Order: sequence, then structure tokens, then C-alpha cells
Amino acid sequence: MQIKTANNKFSWFKLNRTLHRDIGYFCIGMTLIFSISGIAINHIDDWNPNYKVIQTTVLLDGIADKINSTSLDDYLKEKLAISLPTRTRFWESPSRYKLFLNNETNISVDFKSQLVTVESISSRPFFQLLNQMHLNELSKKWTYFSDFFATMLIFLSMSALFMIKGKHAVTGKRGLIVLAGFLCPVLFFI
Repeated sequence: MQIKTANNKFSWFKLNRTLHRDIGYFCIGMTLIFSISGIAINHIDDWNPNYKVIQTTVLLDGIADKINSTSLDDYLKEKLAISLPTRTRFWESPSRYKLFLNNETNISVDFKSQLVTVESISSRPFFQLLNQMHLNELSKKWTYFSDFFATMLIFLSMSALFMIKGKHAVTGKRGLIVLAGFLCPVLFFI
């Protein structure tokens, strides 16, 4: 790491550039993790980043005849070609039945409309882990690492102000870009 000038004098400018570069490389992975999970969390109303839910609805003619059958569960599983064991069941109303199976699979029956809905839930391990990191749900150690990462981002922001000398420095027109970066979040609150 060369932080001296041509005449062997120590250079704060070169040290700043070297640290900015190396810390920047280190922060790339974490920045991507927090950015991707942040986008996923911001759109949690549009899609569930932690779980994938698949619903299939079918019309089962004649299901109303099975409303009092003791073999209703077996009949449903046979008609739907599902072989998962039953966890539990209950009647939501006199004409609505719900069957819970293993592997996060549920069957809902509406005897009036003869519609049967099969819902399967599976986790999205990659996004689930990213979201746990982003929301700080892992452990106290993760809190310390997140603080360390935030400190490095503060350093990168501040050191960037001193990366370029002369007419292109932040004291010129580039300072307006920095100011705009501060103003954007403020404008969203106004």
C-alpha cells in the first residue's frame, strides 16, 4: 500500500483513496444484501419474500353429497391426488370445511359452491435469510456487525467528499449533488 508521494512524504489524500477503495470493495457484498432485502421488504404487500404461496381452486361436482361422510378427508385427498398425512381439521361454518396437511398444505372446501382450494406454502430460504439480516432478527452479534457495516458506510460517504481535488472537488458544483442527496429524503417527509 503506497501512501507516500513521489518525494517520500506521507499523503493523507492517498491514504484516504486507498482506504476508500479497499473498504468499498469489502462493503459490496453487504450493500447488495441490504439493498436486495430492502427492496423485498418495501414490497411485502405485493409479494411475500419469505414464503411462496400457491393456490389452486377446482370444482368438485358431488362434493356436497360428502358433507356428512366420515371418509371426507380420504375422499378429498384421493380426488386431489394428494397423499400427505392430515395434521388437523375443522369446520369454519356448516358449509365450509378446512383440512390441514403436513408440508404446509391446506385444503378448503365450500360445499355450497362445490369449490375446493388447495394452498401450498413453501419457504424462500435465500430471501428469508436476507430479510432476517435486514430486520436484525438473527442475534446480538449481528447487531454489532450491522453497526460496524453502518460505520464503514459513513466512512465511505465522508471519504468520498475528499476523493477529488481542484475544480471537480465537492466544494464546487459537485457539492450541489451532495446537497440533493440530503434533500431527497427530506422532500418525501414534506
